[in-house]
Amino acid sequence: MSKSILITGCSTGIGYVCAHALHKRGYRVIASCRKLEDVERLQREGLTCIHLDLTSSSSISKAVKETLSLCDGKLYGLFNNGAYGQPGALEDLPFKH
Repeated sequence: MSKSILITGCSTGIGYVCAHALHKRGYRVIASCRKLEDVERLQREGLTCIHLDLTSSSSISKAVKETLSLCDGKLYGLFNNGAYGQPGALEDLPFKH
């Protein structure tokens, strides 16, 4: 059984290239994308791909459950490539307790 790795932010760029490269090296890649059309595109390219929107708590919870199901609870690695940006000064951002 190959080692499973979850990679966030695989629509383009570093995540996309690394997902394909690790897949070619024999890893069980679980790629994630924010847009559903990107999920479908990567699936057509031969990758296991799931939907993950880092701005949505429910999407994150669903993606974690789906990932653990896909790898039978044995995730070898997590490649945190996806990002969420919030422009502005820290003092101006809302703060929750």
